[in-house]
Amino acid sequence: MIVKLVRDKLSVMTLSIGDGANDVSMIQAADIGIGISGQEGMQAVMSSDFAISRFRHLKKLLLVHGHWCYSRLARMVVYYFYKNVCYVNLLFWYQFFCGFSGSTMIDYWQMIFFNLFFTSLPPLVFGILDKDISAETLLALPELYRSGQDSECYNPLTFWVSMMDAFYQSLICFFIPYLTYKDSDIDVFTFGTPINTISLATILLHQAMEMKTWTIIHGLVLVGSFLMYFVVSLVYNATCVTCNSPTNPYGVMEVQLSDPTFYLVCFLTPVAALLPRYFFLSLQGTYGESLISKAQKIDKLPTDKRDLKIQSWRSRQMPAPVPGEAQRTHRPVPPVPEQDFRASTPNSSSPPKQKCKENRGVHGERSSRDHRRDDPSSADSSAKLSSRDHLLLGPNSRMASGAYPSGQTDEYQRSSRGSHRRSQSSLTI
Repeated sequence: MIVKLVRDKLSVMTLSIGDGANDVSMIQAADIGIGISGQEGMQAVMSSDFAISRFRHLKKLLLVHGHWCYSRLARMVVYYFYKNVCYVNLLFWYQFFCGFSGSTMIDYWQMIFFNLFFTSLPPLVFGILDKDISAETLLALPELYRSGQDSECYNPLTFWVSMMDAFYQSLICFFIPYLTYKDSDIDVFTFGTPINTISLATILLHQAMEMKTWTIIHGLVLVGSFLMYFVVSLVYNATCVTCNSPTNPYGVMEVQLSDPTFYLVCFLTPVAALLPRYFFLSLQGTYGESLISKAQKIDKLPTDKRDLKIQSWRSRQMPAPVPGEAQRTHRPVPPVPEQDFRASTPNSSSPPKQKCKENRGVHGERSSRDHRRDDPSSADSSAKLSSRDHLLLGPNSRMASGAYPSGQTDEYQRSSRGSHRRSQSSLTI
């Protein structure tokens, strides 16, 4: 089976599902292939991108895991761009003070270790284990899957906002230490070590602010990366005497850890760098009108309140009833043609047309009263019958009661008692 997943107006993605060897070509030709581990063998599963054991698991695969995969990968890619732009710009700002000679204020091995050890594992854990919304909420609100189709997490706006944030954070991480150590006699590595430490703390805290799910693994990875930086730096600066000739980073970290200014700069600078991002996320979480923001607010509630919110959400999404729908379900009783009444009365004894209509109104009311008196079981439907007679007869019933005086009306009723059965049968038809 092939399912079309509309990604945007210009491109279409296809998804194929199969459970046997005859579906391998279809699975491989589609953009996304799903194999069902059935009784025909494992050829479809081995050739697919995703494998499920039952066809009914496709709902959770798309609505839950599909949403999680898109959200994780999109935010992880944006974070990788942000991380590299923020760190590389530190070297760019230094070029204005060294005549664009290409020299750096950070040791080369420290720069290599920065991307290789210190900031490599946290983004991977972030892209594997992060969950912005729980599985229960995603299954209860299938419209949340539309965020992936509309590319809400990865679009030009989110990309350029992250790039501007990276430029701002690099400015803060460089110029606050520069102004702190200005007009001092420190060497270049003593100036670069606080900048490297501040940038690492800022980048890790930025990721902590972007994560939606906190587990023990997330905490251990973030804290472990930060502690690994100090352990590796202390060991490297204590043992490497002539590792990077002609410069010598020997004992730089040990001297920095004994200076109170180092701790003050490392504490205040990340706060100033992350303040706009924190303010932006606070506004987005408080006044965000997107479906993802609303679902995240609902997901933080207790279970009973969350269920009530989801029910109210789904009731608002249901289409409103069309006005007059109930009126169309109750069909009005069709009016009785006048020619049936004329056919039921003899031509010789028929009064004028106005009197015939009055006679019909009086006889209809009298027949209904006689019917209720003869048949007690029809007492419950007497109100309906009278209202229906009123609809059938229209204004003639009121005319019949007011056309004659009271004495003439009784005399007229007694004189027309012979045609009572005939009028009742006409009314029934």
